[in-house]
Amino acid sequence: MYQNNMVYKGYRLSASVSRVSIGSAHRPAFTATVAVELAGDQDRLGEPHAVPLFVAGGFVATPGMAVDAAITHGRLVVDSHARIA
Repeated sequence: MYQNNMVYKGYRLSASVSRVSIGSAHRPAFTATVAVELAGDQDRLGEPHAVPLFVAGGFVATPGMAVDAAITHGRLVVDSHARIA
C-alpha cells in the first residue's frame, strides 16, 4: 500500500495513479496526477494538477514511483503558491 495522501504546509496533496499501456511492451507503466486543497476543506474538491513528467509522455515502472512524482510536484505547487501570496 502506498501513501497517496499527505498534508504539506496546510495543504492536502492527493495523488491519483493510473496504469497505462506503452506500445507493445509487456511491462507495467504508471502515471499520476495530484490534487491540491486546503487541509481543512471538507468538500474534498482539490484542484487537480498534471505532473510535468507525465504530461511530457513519461511514465514510471511502479505505482509508488508515480505517487512520489505526483506528491513531489504537489509540494512544488504549494511552494510556488506561498511565494506569490
